Amino acid sequence: MRLEHLRGHWLTSIVLRTDLEPSEAVVVLRSESAGVTLRLAGIVHTRTDIGSPDGDFVDQVVVRELPVDGPWPVEAHHLLHHHNNRSVLHWLTITGPSEVEIVAEKFSVGQVVSDRRSPST
Repeated sequence: MRLEHLRGHWLTSIVLRTDLEPSEAVVVLRSESAGVTLRLAGIVHTRTDIGSPDGDFVDQVVVRELPVDGPWPVEAHHLLHHHNNRSVLHWLTITGPSEVEIVAEKFSVGQVVSDRRSPST
């Protein structure tokens, strides 16, 4: 699933909660007027290379399903040792100046969060 509409957003936060059962990651992407929350539960792998503490421009957001049975895409072979043999896994990749890779059992896109700032006068 390509999330083309998120191109040009800013990666503003990633929160990993390993104290929850199942573990959870919440990724927030924002534009000038709105934002979106990507939620992943049942985390089996994370890798981040964050360039700027203030957020980075997003070039691409992609979520791929990694099947229980059958071949995984060649570009996901480095993740095979994370296969849990019981559920489809969701592989989120975010590219831009920063890179994010999260593999989890569940994935969802949250509601768009409006930015209700008053215009300057």
